[in-house]
Amino acid sequence: MHIRKRYAALLAFLILSSLFFAACGSSGGSTGPITVGELFPMTGREPFVGQWFLHGAKVGIADINAHGGCGGHQINAQLNDTGGDAVDAVTALKQLQLSNPDFILGPSSLEIEGVINQFDPAHLPDFVEGGTTQLDHMTNKYVYRTTPSDSTLAIGMAYYAIQKGYTHAGVFFESTSNAAGVVTPLVTSYTNHGGTITDQELVTPHQSSYRSEIEKLFASNPQAIFMQTDPQTASTFFQEVIQLGHMNVPFIQTDAGADINMAKAMGLQYASQYLTGMNGSPTAGPAWQYYTQQYQKVWGTNQPVTLSQNTYDSVVIACLAIQKAGTTDPTVWINDVDKVVGNENGVVVNNYADGVTQLKAGHEIDYEGASGNDDYNKYHNVAGSWDVVQWDAQGQSLHTVMTVSQDQIAAWSV
Repeated sequence: MHIRKRYAALLAFLILSSLFFAACGSSGGSTGPITVGELFPMTGREPFVGQWFLHGAKVGIADINAHGGCGGHQINAQLNDTGGDAVDAVTALKQLQLSNPDFILGPSSLEIEGVINQFDPAHLPDFVEGGTTQLDHMTNKYVYRTTPSDSTLAIGMAYYAIQKGYTHAGVFFESTSNAAGVVTPLVTSYTNHGGTITDQELVTPHQSSYRSEIEKLFASNPQAIFMQTDPQTASTFFQEVIQLGHMNVPFIQTDAGADINMAKAMGLQYASQYLTGMNGSPTAGPAWQYYTQQYQKVWGTNQPVTLSQNTYDSVVIACLAIQKAGTTDPTVWINDVDKVVGNENGVVVNNYADGVTQLKAGHEIDYEGASGNDDYNKYHNVAGSWDVVQWDAQGQSLHTVMTVSQDQIAAWSV
């Protein structure tokens, strides 16, 4: 009887141990699902940004799950809302970590500074989506950024203005750190190439009136206005611009101008004439074509929203690194991120399934995705081209006014 009790106790221990290790994540031999954390601004000042990122994430996850999963693991997504606030993002990340995510997508430029130093100590890979210039020289091992810096966006805005012959321009930006980070590279590149800033207004968002700032802004008869605000601030601003009789010059916006809510804040008829925004240039090749096909399956349209391709690429890159490493252990596969992109000796692949096929065949790969070549530099940043875009008068579609290439931006970066 004593021997039977010992045997029963040993058997119970072995069963509990197996359950424990099965619950401790999917690294090793487990084929259970993994969790991808989505840390997006779904409410707050710029909820449209969260929607952009969510669209791309859903497409990437759906495509990977349909092709065998992430290194053989189906992906479950866990979305937490940052509210577009750096302080709230800290709480959102802590809550997300309770789900034991294998990697994180987001947050945006609005919140990243609040949480960026949390990822390395936790050995938690993160793919930032947002162009804040504060990340241009980051040294975090576990943080990568798959969207080009706002410094390149700013150069694209300046390049467009000069090419259009707008050599005298005013600046109207909200005074948030994210927006203000665009002003310096914008003004520098613009003035270095023949432009003159006639007036510069950095304003507090959500004021009841901007009449005095508008009067100063237009006192020198600018040929164009460089601008970034959220739609709420823009609505007040544009109403007063119209009242004062100044709705007769181009307003050259950042990527905020690619959002339909910004066009509506100006009025669609005016926006179709005077408002442009910036949008990351999609690649014209097979990666973009494949992405639009998968986007159609998930969202019912082959016209992806802005920046969604960057989030999509982030999911694919992470899962290709996991596939190459043969484990979901982040301390291992984080070293394979650079090995699946930017490998000039690798076989070029444009989607997850092809990448897995090549890796299983023992080949090195070079993933070139829907957002571009995705080559990370030593600061874990990517370069890129920018489209200057404008809404039609019905607010149904964006068309490209001009493309500023990666080489043109690089030439103006010197």
